[in-house]
Amino acid sequence: MEKITYVAGQYSQLKLDDGSRVFLETLPEKVRIKKLILGIIPTKTIWEFAFPFYIRTAIEAWESSKNILEIVLETIQGVENLIELKNRLENETSEALRNYIKEHGEEARDISADKVGMLALKQMMNPKSLQKTEKIVHEYGKVLERLGQETMQKYPALVFPKSLLPYSKEVIKRVLEESLRYYEDEKIRGSIKFGLGSLVAFIDDGEANKRNNELLNSKGFQEAVKKRLSKNDKL
Repeated sequence: MEKITYVAGQYSQLKLDDGSRVFLETLPEKVRIKKLILGIIPTKTIWEFAFPFYIRTAIEAWESSKNILEIVLETIQGVENLIELKNRLENETSEALRNYIKEHGEEARDISADKVGMLALKQMMNPKSLQKTEKIVHEYGKVLERLGQETMQKYPALVFPKSLLPYSKEVIKRVLEESLRYYEDEKIRGSIKFGLGSLVAFIDDGEANKRNNELLNSKGFQEAVKKRLSKNDKL
């Protein structure tokens, strides 16, 4: 397992031995690991562990979040693939974090109350809103991943029917722009900006289909595809 990026108490991007990439992050009330698609876009949550106290704010990483991030990294050392990772997280990692709560829970509660105040603790997070944001980013990321695989066969003009989007362009744009506020890692910010830039390619269905069909039916494009396939067969 290789540590690609690391910020103490905040996050770490990891590359497993089989080439899979995941993103480990601490949030105000939990720590979680998400699978990365295209190597950079966090999508499906693989595992998460919620705490009975706050471990950081959206900006400030406390000592507890630094310790928690290190515990997770230590317990998953040497994992080779996603299946092994999930098994390790659900067993050794979760057990180690439960022990941390037993030993440091009272201290961590006092620190979190002192840092943000009891009223802020209640108002800081809106779980339903956060879940909705993650759902939108995940579903949009999956659409981009699929279209990336289908471009040559279906969308050579590099424009796509906007009906393929899981939500309106306006909603996705707002969510992605809000997401930029929470990530400092340049690779992740780059993937979010890529997603924002890609929205312009989603246009009226009729116009998108027209442009793609014109190119798919053109003799020049068909010959170019045949040459490419022939070249790949020789490799």
